[in-house]
Amino acid sequence: MKLVTFGAVRAERPGIYVPGKGIAPLDPLLRSLGRSALEMNEFLSLLDVLQPEVEEALTRDDTVWIDEDSVRLGPPVTAPEKVIVAGGNYQSHVDEAAGMKDAPTPSEAIIVFKPSNTVIGPRDALKRPYNSEQLDYETEIGVIIGRGGSDIPLERAYEHVAGYCISNDVTARDLAFKEVHVNPMFQQMTRAKGIPTGSPLGPWLVTKDEIPDPHDLRLRCWVNGELRQNGMSSEMIIDIPHLIADFSRAMELSPGDVIMTGTTTGCGAFQDPPSYLFEGDVVRMEISGLGVMETPVVDG
Repeated sequence: MKLVTFGAVRAERPGIYVPGKGIAPLDPLLRSLGRSALEMNEFLSLLDVLQPEVEEALTRDDTVWIDEDSVRLGPPVTAPEKVIVAGGNYQSHVDEAAGMKDAPTPSEAIIVFKPSNTVIGPRDALKRPYNSEQLDYETEIGVIIGRGGSDIPLERAYEHVAGYCISNDVTARDLAFKEVHVNPMFQQMTRAKGIPTGSPLGPWLVTKDEIPDPHDLRLRCWVNGELRQNGMSSEMIIDIPHLIADFSRAMELSPGDVIMTGTTTGCGAFQDPPSYLFEGDVVRMEISGLGVMETPVVDG
């Protein structure tokens, strides 16, 4: 099942996208089942129970369908409590950043937070901050939490996953490393990754039953039609169940939380010469099984 939100910014409503049919608004589906309307995070918390009922309701002749091209798609999760980044979680990206093959990897996941209001829809504009000349893209699998919890056992981690989407962990490199030459402690990762509009998500949330192995997906990214990233999720240093178990020891996870799981090689900072994002650029990301997300860049 593919979950979407649609409508005006900050007023999106949840729906179900079915290829070839369009978007079925979730609220009338739930009412037809004798249930109350739910926001997306609430729906995700009950997904294990409600998914079979909703899938059955979609087969009815009276289901209302909306053309997906006639509405704005919002981020699949419009109000996540947390957006958590697993930094340095692909070996090829660690290697390119270190400038060496088989570079040392962290013993545990590096945690960086993005503000929850940085999420935008798959076609929304990414605004380059006026104070950054090094805006960069990072194609990542976004894991969306369904059932929340803390101290989640490794063997039960997937029980807490609602599904997956494409995510762009946008990073302003110059804001991150402006004073690192003075002292390595002076990294500003939250400043660099927390920029407004810096978390494009989409085009939909694909429920976990449609993705048998999230560690066997191809991640690709084009900028203005030029292929920049082309890697496999099997490169993850710390896999998704271990990320969930580890993060849930550091914090309580909540329904709708987004975990960005790391990126492969080919970011703009590591092109020769480096190539960053500016107004007029278009970033196209594709992950097998999760769809395509195409984001225009404008100056803030």
